[in-house]
Order: sequence, then C-alpha cells, then structure tokens
Amino acid sequence: MFALPHTPSLCALRGINFALFHVGDICRQAGHLAGNVLPAATQEATVVITATDHMTTHYGRITHLRGKPLFPAVGIVLHGQYLPTEVCAGQQWAMTLKVRAVHGQLNEGGFDSQRYALAQHQPLTGRFLQAKAINPECSLRGRYLASLRATLAPYPWQQVILALGMGERGAVSQEVKTVMRDTGTAHLMAISGLHIAFAALLAAGLIRGGQFFLPVRWIRWQTPLLGGILCAICYAWLTGLQPPALRTVAALSVWGGLKLSGRQWSGWQVWCCCMAAIIFADPVAVISQSLWLSAFAVAGLLFWYQWFPAPNGNFPRGLRWLLNLLHLQAGITLLLLPLQVALFHGISVTAMLANLFAVPWVTFVTVPLILAGNDSAFNRAVFS
Repeated sequence: MFALPHTPSLCALRGINFALFHVGDICRQAGHLAGNVLPAATQEATVVITATDHMTTHYGRITHLRGKPLFPAVGIVLHGQYLPTEVCAGQQWAMTLKVRAVHGQLNEGGFDSQRYALAQHQPLTGRFLQAKAINPECSLRGRYLASLRATLAPYPWQQVILALGMGERGAVSQEVKTVMRDTGTAHLMAISGLHIAFAALLAAGLIRGGQFFLPVRWIRWQTPLLGGILCAICYAWLTGLQPPALRTVAALSVWGGLKLSGRQWSGWQVWCCCMAAIIFADPVAVISQSLWLSAFAVAGLLFWYQWFPAPNGNFPRGLRWLLNLLHLQAGITLLLLPLQVALFHGISVTAMLANLFAVPWVTFVTVPLILAGNDSAFNRAVFS
C-alpha cells in the first residue's frame, strides 16, 4: 500500500475536498427550504434586521419560523414597504411574510441574480403583510451606523463614504452605482480584503510603534500580529461580516496561525491553506465569482513574481516605483484575462485604467481617513 506524504499542502487540499463534498448537500437543503417550504403560504416568522436603506428595502435573517428556531437562519430581502417605526440593524420583528425564492434569468451571458443571492446568503425575497417590533433596540453596530450617519449628514457624498468605509450600499443613488459599475470600481464598495487587511496593517503598525516605548522584556513580536488580526475581526464585524469580509477574516486568521507556527511556509502553501479555510467557513463561497477572482488574482501574482520578477535595474526611486506598479498591473491583467472573459464575456479597457488610479487612492487615502474618523462615532455608539 502506498500513502501520500502528510504535507501541509495536502492537508489543505483535503480540507478543500471535504468542504466541497458538503457544498452540494448544503445547497440542496437551502434550496429545498427556500424554494418549497417557506414560499408555500404566508409565514409567521421572527426576523432580525441586518441592514436597511431606511425606506422600503430591508435585509434580515429569519431566526424563528412559526415559533420554532430556524438554524441556520435564512437571509431575506424585503421590498416595497415602510416599517411602522424607525428601523435599524439588530432589531427583532414579528412578521407575517409572503416570500418567494430568488430566481435568475436564463439569458446566456446575463447577470445571474439567483447565484449572487445564494452567495450572499440571501436566497429569499418578499414582503411583509404585518410587522410588530419585538425588540426595538438597535445593536451596537446599528447605533454605530446611526452615529456615523449623523456625523456625515452635512456632506453631500455621505452615502458613498458609508459604502466605501462600512459597505452600506443600500442608500447609494442609482446614478452613482451605474457610474461605478461602468468604470469597474463597484468592488470598492464591498468590504473585502482591501479594507480589512489595511485595518489589520494599520493596527499592527500602531502597536509596533507603541512597543518602542516599552521595556524590552515586555516586547513580543507576536503582539502586533495578534493585535492586527483582532482589529480586522472587529472591523469585519462592525461592517456586518458580509461574505467577502468573512472570507478575508478566515484567510487572515489562517495566515496569522501559520506565522505563529514558527515554520517556513511557501506562498503556494499559504494560498492552499487559506482557500481551505475560506471554503470551510463559507461553503457556498464556491459559487461566488468574487472568490474566484480574488483567489486566481493571488495565485496569478505568485506565479507572475516567481517566473517574471520585476525589473531590478539601477533606476531612480520614482521610476522604479512606477515600473513596479506597471509590472504588477500588467501581470494581473494578463493572467486574469481568461477568467474575466469566461465570467463576464469580455473585458473593459476603461475599467483597467480607472482601477489603476482608484485602487491606490482608495487604499492609501480614502480608507485610512475613514478609519481614522470612525473612532468618535464608535465611542458615541458604545457610551450612548
């Protein structure tokens, strides 16, 4: 008998296979519940509000159905009606619901709304016939968002700031959404690796800077790493732990665990372990286009820098920085080109140019300023 070597990469691949093995059963159960059980008739349910545009669109989770706990909770989007009182994240409502499963169009090349809804854990949509608040208290996140809105009220771009910093895209106007979609920058409004990794890096840098003022016996190299990961988890929770944020936290936690192990891990081993953790934490992520774009982007960069490293000539610092940026953009464009054609049936030259400017600006200017301005709003939310 022959046995495969017990290597970290093989363990990660086994984890991926284990998660993929259960995806079909999970999707089958969710599809049966969303497609057959809930839409059969009007339902008496308890709904916890997770997000709202403060008008007629509300996002929630059905936690109880006909008085019985429902696990896991099923996501739902309610359209077309105002709730009787002011609504915020964290409230519990007793509702009489008329729901239906999200259906996608069969047009080849069109947007698959059903696939997107399942990947976002929102397989249901509908309306409420009656609604009564069980617990009108807002969660800490709800109070935090309310404090942010009050602070940003005088500014005309408050909806865009909330979308970029907190992922609250419900109140963004359709005109702005159209512009960002056409320029390929709509992904910046989703709280993902860009925001969370920068929050972790910022926290780790501040902790590391504070260590210079401590006695040597109190300094541990693990402290900035753990502090950065903890800050990333808190930030992801404050933004609602959306699927992209959940995937980033899972990958970042695994990367931190690998660093703490004291072993030398190759980039490909880290990639395999992170993919295994992501699919284990969120099995339906395998149907998310954003996951595969992110995963293949990282894999492509690993391949690109191994086989085609950046030019290492004797250039001035500014020119070297520009050449490295162009080398990075060329690699990510060429290697993701087949995947973009397969997923979106084409490419956009204007999107490449827009992202070449927008991604560095949002990463190094917009997001740090938003994070720096979040402290006062968070303090008001905690002590209100």
